[in-house]
Formats: sequence, C-alpha cells, structure tokens
Amino acid sequence: MSAQGIVVRATSRELSPKERAVAEFYVEHREEAAFLSAAEIAARLGTSDATVVRAVKALGYSGIPELRRELIDALRAQATPAVRLGRSLEDAGEDPLGHVVGLELELLEHARSLDRAGFERAVDALASAQRVLAFGLGPTGPLCEYFALRLNRFGRAATAITESGLLLADALLAVRRGDALVLIAHERLDRPAEVTLRRANDLELPVVLLTDTLAGKLADRVSVALVTPRSRGGSLTSSAATIAILEALLLALAARDRARSLAALAELNELRKQLRVAPLEEELR
Repeated sequence: MSAQGIVVRATSRELSPKERAVAEFYVEHREEAAFLSAAEIAARLGTSDATVVRAVKALGYSGIPELRRELIDALRAQATPAVRLGRSLEDAGEDPLGHVVGLELELLEHARSLDRAGFERAVDALASAQRVLAFGLGPTGPLCEYFALRLNRFGRAATAITESGLLLADALLAVRRGDALVLIAHERLDRPAEVTLRRANDLELPVVLLTDTLAGKLADRVSVALVTPRSRGGSLTSSAATIAILEALLLALAARDRARSLAALAELNELRKQLRVAPLEEELR
C-alpha cells in the first residue's frame, strides 16, 4: 500500500477531523505506522485507540492488522533503518534475546557454508602482500581497526583505512604496489568505497571483498568475494558473520607463518611487561 493509495481511500470517505488526523499520520509516517499499535498511534496524536480503529475502518480496512500488512508489504523492498527496526521488533515479539541469538546462529551457519576455495584464495592474496589494508566506514570501521591491530600483533604489516571526505585522499596516497586490500562493503558501494576500490584497481592490488549483496556486481573488480550475510528478511543488520570471517582470516594467516606469529606475540608480551607499573615499594628503593 503506497501513501497515495491511503490518500485515495481517505479522500473518498467522509472522515471526522480526528479520523483524518489518523489517516494523515499513516500517510506521513508510514514506516513507523506499519509497526505501531492503535494505542501507540493514539498516544502520538493525543486521541483514543478507539478513534484510531474507527479511522482505519473508515478507510475501508477490516482493521489495523490488514492495514499494517499492506504497509509492511509495500515497505518490504525498502531497507531504511526505521523499516529494519520495525521488522525486527515484529519478529522478536516478547523474546528479543531468543530472537537475536537465533538470528546470529542462523547467519553464522550461512558463514560456515562459505566457499572454502574462495576463502583459501583470500588467504593466499593477503599472505603474499607486503602490507594488508582494511577499509570500512561507519560500524565496519572498528572491525577494520581490530583486524589490522591483530595482524600487526602477528608480525604482519597492516593498516586500517577508516577516513572519509578529504582525509581519505591522504590515506589513499600512502597505498603502494605490494599492498592487498580487504574491503568491507555490504549493500552498496558509496563514494569513499568506490574511490578506494578504484585506487586499488589502478595499482593492480589484490582485493578481498567482504559483502552481503555486491559479490556479483563487483566480481570483475576484486580478486575474491566472501559473502557475509548480515540480516534476514530486511531486519536489523548483524556483524556476527563479518566478525567470524575476519577472525577466520586472522587465524589462517597466523597459521601460514606460525614462527613469525608466535615470535611477534612473544615480543609483544615482553613489551607489555616493560610497561607494567612497578609496585610502589620497588619504586621507593
């Protein structure tokens, strides 16, 4: 049901001022309204839930459930944050913990079925690089920083690229042949990601793409795409599969050179010992 459809129904019937306010709310706030109860809408409008129900029936619906179903169906192709949250709230019901844990397990099961040959190609590309770059913006930025930090601890040169705007140009200026790029871009390739990928392509760098939906679209521009599902049915997104695959890459890269990885961690531990604060009595001697 589009907003225009609701308008047609609203104007084709005689509505009281309060009922018209309800109809206008459904038109102007359809993403929210699709997931709100009559009482919640009534509270927003300063009216009664009975008025909301009467207004919906005056619009030609059998009740709020029918109108909500039509609104949700119309929004199903959209992926706005409000729609995602609404769907998640609907799915979770009275058990958000069980819902989230179940969803995460489902996404991790999808990650388990990742093409092993593709995963090995990704490990090959990163293991042979002089330096690994990890690009991600927004919520994926900290994941890239974590990935680069762990690689450095294993004795592999790595840098996270999380800048946007003009600062990204400075980061890309430092990219060199011999690097390899891990690019996290799930549903769309925004301008910073596009420019970063173009820079990697111009320098003929191997690119490992972690994505939910762009594997086919970017197949000719990346060395390998690792599909990392993030949601089910347009609900709120999850980073569980992305984190699991990054962790698997870390472990696989550590295994490629166990001696270097273990030696680097031993050196890290020694440096940590030197940085520990000495007991007060030792300082006073």
